[in-house]
This record gives sequence, structure tokens and C-alpha cells, in this order.
Amino acid sequence: MNENELTHAIAREHVNLASGLLSMMVPQSAGTGVGLKGLDGRYQIVNPILETLAGLPVGAMTGKTDPELFAPDIAARLHQGDQDIATGAVSFNTELDFAVNGEPTHCQCLKFPVAGADGTLLMIGTVLLPVAGQDAVEGMLQSLERLQQTNSELLKSLASVDRQARMDKLTGAWNRRRLEEAVANEMERLHRYDHPLSLLLVSLDGFQQLNAELGTQAGDRVLFETAIVLQASLRATDALARWSDDQFAVLCPNTTQSTATVLAGQLREKVAAARFTAANTLTLSIGVAECGREETPDQWFDRADAAMFKARVTGRNRVQPAAEIPGRASVGENVAASFVQLSWRPAYDCGNAVIDAQHRGLFKDANELLAAILEHRPKDEVATLIDNLINHVVQHFQDEEVLINAAGFPGADEHAAIHRVLVDKAADVTNRFHAGTLAVGELFQFLAHDVVARHMLGADREFFPFLRAST
Repeated sequence: MNENELTHAIAREHVNLASGLLSMMVPQSAGTGVGLKGLDGRYQIVNPILETLAGLPVGAMTGKTDPELFAPDIAARLHQGDQDIATGAVSFNTELDFAVNGEPTHCQCLKFPVAGADGTLLMIGTVLLPVAGQDAVEGMLQSLERLQQTNSELLKSLASVDRQARMDKLTGAWNRRRLEEAVANEMERLHRYDHPLSLLLVSLDGFQQLNAELGTQAGDRVLFETAIVLQASLRATDALARWSDDQFAVLCPNTTQSTATVLAGQLREKVAAARFTAANTLTLSIGVAECGREETPDQWFDRADAAMFKARVTGRNRVQPAAEIPGRASVGENVAASFVQLSWRPAYDCGNAVIDAQHRGLFKDANELLAAILEHRPKDEVATLIDNLINHVVQHFQDEEVLINAAGFPGADEHAAIHRVLVDKAADVTNRFHAGTLAVGELFQFLAHDVVARHMLGADREFFPFLRAST
């Protein structure tokens, strides 16, 4: 276990422990009963004072539910407290009367949530306090409020530690651990959806010599500045990670090797044109490899590493695509074939004639584009269908924004902002397709899946009730 992993594990354990000990921080000397109940309603941890105050023998409560222990009226009030906590209340309090050795005992009952590191409710805490005066009750309520605040702050600290545990301290890029997690997730997407996945391994030419001549402080500065240049040059979907002392890795989801090679060339040019504090100029040697369906992560990274090594030994300051796996077609070449036609169903209707007709038309446009791709029609014919689809999308967005504003949809401005992002992205991917740097399958994936299907059957459904109410 490395330093970051150890820090992360200790922090998570500490917060979990703090959550579980909230109730134990009430002094035993005050005659306070404490219990922790699971979400199944059974008491899991109970101190003897709780059982004594409730008029029960020691050991009677563990594993039991309130209806098994108490009269119906008391069990009902305790259950109400559990319900309040389970639905998000930060505390619940009520007064209960118990009989202890035949004598009535009036108690204040307080309940509070015990959450895990991710905020999920794990248990419900119960505190039982003999009512000796209002001051004691108020003091108990204030103590619980402070303890809950402390727990909330600890959970926020964990989130910060969690981010830091996945970040390279010097460059701010992902560390190796975070990259490996992302690789596992993206390879699962590759196997499930046939989405292409590519990797860049980036080596800083001459870094070891620079480090030896100018010292580690100057070398660290070069690494930090290089990470800034690389990060600024990547697409929103790409991820930058520190791979080793003088190497970075770039994970490129939904990207074929040919597209990733173009991206690598852009990174090389950006760094070559930049000026660095310690080194003045710097060049990169970059290896590019698209992941094969049958490859393990190690095999994929080994091919990218071999390509990077070849770039270094054949002159540096260059991009080297990895050798293709014999007999294997690029995953990206199969993207379009993995899509089926979009089928309109009556359940997709919103009730507005204009929007419903446009949605059906866009489904038809997407299906015509898919047919052209699968039939390998001429590129200019495919390009015409792409332009038609985008033009219809833009017109639909404009009409839709007018209608949802008129219907009083409160999220109209945010929805219009989503439209602008999608239109800008559509223009970008179309330009890349025309320039030959984006496969037609990837273009179809964005237009048909992200714009037509996912947006119109997802985000659009938020305003359906407003449109129906206005008709």
C-alpha cells in the first residue's frame, strides 16, 4: 500500500469510527442510556443504563425491535422517530414514561443518524435521559447538535482527502492509482458497448539530463508547467495522469487510434511552442495505442510503451502509433455497427404536437444516417445527412425553448444552456469529421445517442408536466 492509499484508508476508518462513536460521547456519569439500532429496527449496541431506564433486564434489548420490547404506544413513538431520521431529519426528541421496579420514570428520548463516510445512513442512535430539569435536556440537545456538526465536518474532510489521495501532489494530475481505476471502468465500457479507447504515453525528452544538471527543484518546476500545458490542450473527456518520474499518460475514451494520434501531435506542438521557467524549451516523445477487446491493461500499456520508446530512439520530438494487433479491426470501425435503429414509442410523447412531431423527425433523421453509414454510401451523401440532422436539431432546440418558456418551466434557462453546449459540440465533431480526424461511427454516436436519444428521452422529460398542464 502506497502513501496515498494509506492516507485514504486511515481517513475513511477515522470518519466511520467518529460516526459510530457520536452517541458514546455522552458521559456515563449523567445516567445516560445509549443504543444503536440497525436499519432493520433491531438494536445492535446497547449500554446497560438504557435497558435499566427502559425497565428491562440487562441484555434484553440486543437483537430485538421496539414492538417486541415495549407497549404499543411507546413503540409507536419510537418508530416515528426512526421514520423521521430515515427520511433525512438530523434529530428527533420526545418524552416517554417507563416503569422501573414499579416506579414511574420520566425520560427524554433523543434520536440521531449515524452515517458512513459517503453520507449513507448506517444506524439510528438513541439516547435516553432521565428528566431532571429543562437545563439538562437543553444541554443534551446542544451536545448532540455539536456532535452532528463535527461529524459533518469530518465527512467533508474525507471528501477532500479522497480527492488528494487520487492526485499527484507535484503536478495536480491524476496519480497512477486513479488512472488504473479509470482504465478498469473504460475497458468495461469498451467490452459492453464496443466504444473505442485509446492511450497516450508521453515522455519528456532529455528530462533526466536536465534534472541532473539543474537539480530536482528545476525538474519539478518543468513537470508542473508541462502538466499545465498538457491539461489545457486536452478535450473535456480526456484524462491526464502522472505515469512515472518523467512520463505522463493520457486516457482518451471514445477515441480511435487515428484520432488519438492527431491529438498527440497537437500536444507535441503545444509543448514545443511553450516556454518553461527552467528549461526554456521542451519536446515530447509520445506513443499511441488503441485498446484491443482481448487485451489486458498490461498488454495495452506495453504496446503504448513500446511505441513511446520507438519515438525516443528514432529521433525524439515525435508521435509514434503502436503496431496494430494482427487480425484485429479497430474497435472504432465497429462503433456504427453496434447501434440499432432508434424506435419511437407512444410513451415518449409529451403531448405537445410541435415537439412530438420534431422528436419523431429527429429519430427518423438519425435512422437514415445510420442506414447510410452501414451501407457505406459516399462520404458527401453521408455529410448531407449529417448537416440535415444538425440543422433540424438546431431548429428544434429554438422552437422548444420558446414553448417551455411560455409553459412556465422553471428550468428553461438551464435547459437552453444545455442546448448551446450540445450545438457547440455538434459543430466541433462535424468539423473534425470533415477534416478526417474523427471516425463517422464516433460522430453518429454523439449525434444519435447524446443529442437525439439521451437528451430528448432524458433532460426533455423534466418539462413534460409543464407542457401538458399548459395544453
